[in-house]
Amino acid sequence: MSTQKLKIIADGSIIAIANAQRYNETLKNQTNWTWKHVNEFFLEANRDNLIVFVTAWEDEWIFEFLINEKTNQTAFRQFEQSIEVTDENLYLVNWTDLTSSLQFENTKIPDKINKDLKIKIPNGFYRVIVKQLFDNDNDDYSSENKVSYVVELISETDNPDIKTEKISWTEDFPNDNTSFLNDEPNELDDFLDQLLEKDKINTEK
Repeated sequence: MSTQKLKIIADGSIIAIANAQRYNETLKNQTNWTWKHVNEFFLEANRDNLIVFVTAWEDEWIFEFLINEKTNQTAFRQFEQSIEVTDENLYLVNWTDLTSSLQFENTKIPDKINKDLKIKIPNGFYRVIVKQLFDNDNDDYSSENKVSYVVELISETDNPDIKTEKISWTEDFPNDNTSFLNDEPNELDDFLDQLLEKDKINTEK
């Protein structure tokens, strides 16, 4: 079995699996992004380059990647997308990596801090199944020293072309014409505040 494990801090609870080479080629380094532009960039311009999703809460998570294998563990929830590998690497990146790449000229993914968060994988098309192994509502769950998410990468001869209409595992990610780079509080600030408040409640319990 080809298995690789990576540990990452999900700042803002948002994580992405990325073909960094292809993603960086599509960067425009704009300074006038709207949230609608961000969604289109993630979901359309980078279809098959980027898989973005929201974890249960902000934490340090261990991801297990299985190449052409499937876990025998039961998933609490899961989703599927497709991705193409072109340089024999896929990177695990967080929200800071993504936002920095959009905001600052000549900034790409991965960030230097996260440059080692990659898996070695043969080039080609893959069906990707992301599985969360625990119940979101289990306030006693601890992610320490255990795999919380499994990513199954199943190679395909042709592009499986599995699309998504929104950031996976959230209904509230902003998708309007307000500015992405706005000093005033916006919808994402409210969304992240809600996640942080949930984290605080879980910690206090």
